[in-house]
Amino acid sequence: MKKFNFGKKITTLILGLLITISSFAMTGTEIAQAVKDRDTGDTLLAQVEMILIGKSGNVESTRKLQTWSMKYDKEKDLSKVVMAFATPASIKDTRFLQVEKEFGTDDDKWIYLPALGRVRRISSSDKSSKFVGSDMSYGDMETREVFEDTHKLLREEKFEGYDCYVVESTPKDLKDAQYSKRVSWVIKDNLVVVKADLYSKKTGKVQKRMTVKNNIAKVQGIWTIFNTTMVDLETGHKTELNIIKGKSGNYNLRYNGKINPKLFTQTFLKTGKR
Repeated sequence: MKKFNFGKKITTLILGLLITISSFAMTGTEIAQAVKDRDTGDTLLAQVEMILIGKSGNVESTRKLQTWSMKYDKEKDLSKVVMAFATPASIKDTRFLQVEKEFGTDDDKWIYLPALGRVRRISSSDKSSKFVGSDMSYGDMETREVFEDTHKLLREEKFEGYDCYVVESTPKDLKDAQYSKRVSWVIKDNLVVVKADLYSKKTGKVQKRMTVKNNIAKVQGIWTIFNTTMVDLETGHKTELNIIKGKSGNYNLRYNGKINPKLFTQTFLKTGKR
């Protein structure tokens, strides 16, 4: 009678299970694509606070603005975004518009500066320039296509209590990129990027670091970030972006509501009228 080897059988089952699991492991490219495909709503309206903080930790300026976004081509996943600053007086009525374009064409960007009294187009050569004095550049506000970079899964680790994929994304065409590479920490469960290191093309070191506070939650079924910080590690300056809470204690943020298309025009930038 053939003897049943229980230990060997269990070992075989475990090895088989491990092989099955590994065959479904995500690659760096698959993770990057999943992040891009994450549901962020067709429209968004939010009240935002922008805080500029100096190297010593002193608050230089606290600004309030309203932002609207709308997918104008769902099939191609192209969006329009407009921002209107309300306070303080030094930046009041400054308005910005960005229209995402298909790959191969730079996004259209315009800004209205009250002191100039006219709408100015932002050229592609201004990508590395600071957006209204913050630590975000105009280029930081664009979304790179997944196929523009080579993505590599470096490791899996915890960040701020979240189980994350750590993915390195390197531009295929370095001349067309603002950074030499970026490394992103992506939460496994909801595909939210909670940290990103942006590497300088000049020094090869981390130039900027984006982090997200760990109060991520669902709003209208969509995973939402309420607080983001961008630090310029070369200067020590940083910018915080916070969704403002209303008197009820709820965040002033709404997805998939109706938004007037006239907001996304140069006329609105100049007049502030819809």
